[in-house]
Amino acid sequence: MSAEYRVLGPLEVLLDGRPVPVPAGRGRVLLAVLLLRANEIVPVSDLVDRVWDGAPPAADRAHKTLQTVVLRLRQALGAANCVRTSSRGYSAVVEPGQLDLTRFRALTAQGDHHAALELWRGPALGNVTSESLHREDVPRLAGERLAALEERIDADLSRSTDVLVPELRSLVATHPLHETFWAQLMLALHGSGQRAEALSVYQDVRRHLRNQLGSAPGRRLRDAHEQVLRGGEPPVTRVVPRQLPPAHPHFVGREEELGRIGETLRTRPGAPVLISAINGIGGVGKTVLALQWAHQEAARFPDGQLYVDLRGFDRRAEPLDPFVAAREFLLALGVPATGVPRSDDEVVAAYRLELARRRVLLVLDNARDADQVRPLLPDGAGNQVLVTSRHRLDGLVREGARPLALDVLDDEAAVVLLTERIGRARMDAEPDAVSRLVERCAGLPLALGIVAARAACGDSLGTLADELGRERLDALDIDDPMTGIRGVFSWSLRSVSETAVRVLVLLGLHPGPDFSVAAAASLAGLPADEVALVLDELVGCSLVGAAATGRFVLHDLLRDYLRECVAELPEQQRSAARKRMLDHYVHTTWAACVHQEGGVRWPDLPPPATSAVVQAIADIEASHGWYEPEHRVLLAVLTELEDAGADDVLWTFSYSLHHYLVRSAQLAEDERVQLRGLAAARRQGSVFGQSRLNRTLAGVYIGKQDFVKAKFHLGEGLRCDEELGDENGVSNVSRGLAYLYELQGKYEDGLAVLHRIHPTAVNLETKSEKAYYLAAYGRAHHLVGENDRALELCLEARSRFVELNRPAGDANTCMNHETLADIYTALGRYDEAVESYQASVSVLRVLRDVPTLADILVQLSKAQLAAGDRASAREALDEALALYEHLDAGGSKSEQVRELLASTG
Repeated sequence: MSAEYRVLGPLEVLLDGRPVPVPAGRGRVLLAVLLLRANEIVPVSDLVDRVWDGAPPAADRAHKTLQTVVLRLRQALGAANCVRTSSRGYSAVVEPGQLDLTRFRALTAQGDHHAALELWRGPALGNVTSESLHREDVPRLAGERLAALEERIDADLSRSTDVLVPELRSLVATHPLHETFWAQLMLALHGSGQRAEALSVYQDVRRHLRNQLGSAPGRRLRDAHEQVLRGGEPPVTRVVPRQLPPAHPHFVGREEELGRIGETLRTRPGAPVLISAINGIGGVGKTVLALQWAHQEAARFPDGQLYVDLRGFDRRAEPLDPFVAAREFLLALGVPATGVPRSDDEVVAAYRLELARRRVLLVLDNARDADQVRPLLPDGAGNQVLVTSRHRLDGLVREGARPLALDVLDDEAAVVLLTERIGRARMDAEPDAVSRLVERCAGLPLALGIVAARAACGDSLGTLADELGRERLDALDIDDPMTGIRGVFSWSLRSVSETAVRVLVLLGLHPGPDFSVAAAASLAGLPADEVALVLDELVGCSLVGAAATGRFVLHDLLRDYLRECVAELPEQQRSAARKRMLDHYVHTTWAACVHQEGGVRWPDLPPPATSAVVQAIADIEASHGWYEPEHRVLLAVLTELEDAGADDVLWTFSYSLHHYLVRSAQLAEDERVQLRGLAAARRQGSVFGQSRLNRTLAGVYIGKQDFVKAKFHLGEGLRCDEELGDENGVSNVSRGLAYLYELQGKYEDGLAVLHRIHPTAVNLETKSEKAYYLAAYGRAHHLVGENDRALELCLEARSRFVELNRPAGDANTCMNHETLADIYTALGRYDEAVESYQASVSVLRVLRDVPTLADILVQLSKAQLAAGDRASAREALDEALALYEHLDAGGSKSEQVRELLASTG
């Protein structure tokens, strides 16, 4: 039988789709209170206060009278009863799919606001008579509904506007002081061609606010008004990250701890940041608890949920640098890679500024210590942070931390967990076996989950208990949690197929933190479709976790155990598996690098091992799709190559990471990667490798504005290319030096560098490098004011780029378009300037270089104004302003664009 509970409207209980009568009066209030705090123990004192609406019976009778109400409610609910008793109070134990409020919050967190709002059947708890509930709880639910409605309408505004106007007129009539609905009505009217009506609505609401509240319109209304005045499209929608991994489908036994996390919020409402540091041994369920609470409360944080595994206890990798995590959070929050600051301090400042305007939930998982966490603590009173760690984080006390020590499950909770997975009938049929299984799992949820998964396959509990009893299980040791679970892992491997064992054990060679089907197939030397089925088998046995992204994860304790297992395999088998895995990453990354760079000349890599999966990378978009989910694994692969002494591949692999890392603003990480690559090239004695790695390091230091180091590495690169007799390399590095001089305002020096190699460069056999040189040489002439010669050179370069059919995202082609536009503007040839700026804009969209795109749009608008095309200029300025505001570029550039817009009339 299946029960369902509804609070988003009249209180209802359904059993197999049929209504179950809920007694009116105190029983109905009691059930409502418990469901609003589902799976959380509600103290008797709280219940008495709510059930009797602040006028409870005498203290000596209150508890007993409440017991009577509970009894009658249970009798009325019958098979749909969800009320449970504990020593601390009562709780309503429901599955996530049984309660409409939980489903509403989950759908909202996923961004499916249409489906979430369809769960509402009227005013929350409309048939429950309770002043305190309708005063304290129902308004909060109504607020969540309005927030979801706002989000849904914002999304709809980007698709269709005219159909929204009647709905929004009704909403502003019902909520006349709700400014967001008024702003949305203005944008809907404007989007449907009713600009004058939209402006009239603004005047109406401004008068209404002044008369009713004595206040002026807020930011949202002012922004909408300005958007209508400008005549542009609706503003850029704020990115709302949803990074939480899925909640565990069988969460039980931690109601008290969930309540304590919730209590932190209720008792510390004024604290700017509230932290629940959940510490305990590995496998005790810290991450599961944090994610359970996070999913339950996600709707309280409408601006998103951020998650990161800090890898504080990975034995094969360094803990994640918190500044790297902050950069990734900025990208997740919608800051473009080119807008992320360079230095660590600037990154943290930008990250905190971004969060100060939001209400975001952060889960910082597997923290090593307080120092790793501290840079990630946000500003903003609406933010909440959950931190998990095996260590106590006492160093966070001054930041307001409330430590929560998590112990193993007691026997009662362990039985509940097994019952949830296996079913009451089987548990009752073999009580002795249940007791033995619970004892052998020592209260570790990880071990209990593996046992439950095996039992769910149909094996008798007695058989499982006998098998597990033959394993050696040591007592739990907080300093070495493997001692308590190694036997469970060993036993579990005998319960899966032979192929699954092979795949799982070889995953002990994978550096983590997660992996794809292709990586597992490479390790095992098996077809990817066969390995996909094996991974499904392992997921079903609770040995492998599956992420919503299609990737897979191992619990860190299981990963440690598998490393022990794989070490027992013959060296030849381990080496072959490791080579297949490394070849998968090295060759696929190189294929992606070719698209990132737009063509690259390089010695051939050693061929990949047989059965290594080398994924096809079709274009630059596909290359982004490779780097983004894999980049942490790729950094770990770099260490694997170092440990293996594979210097001949290591420096190539370092180079292949450069363009992604620099374009994603990970300059500090890129510096470390390129230095390691350069060291490998030196150890191998590869002058070619040293040439290329010095170039990449110069690019890193230019990005960091460390011009001294940039010039040093360009000089080293030039020395190597001259030693090799590589005329193309000399041209490439000379272009880099000219660009460095341009950044320093030394235009004559830049021209001199390129002039010096001109006799050789114009006769280069490599057509692409010759075109690049001509474009750079033309730009150098333009910078010193020699525009006629500059135009001649840049036009020749453009012709050669067309012949070469350069890819749409070629940065050198883009720069040449920009240079030509600047030259045409200087010569007063504005129509041709417009054409060249538009070509540059097209390339920048492919490159996703948002800050440069905004700058070029402004230049385009000026050329359009000079050409007499005011309408097109306004369109370019509208887009530039939206981009600057999205970038939050300090306000100065936005203000300049507004002034330009005003000047266009």
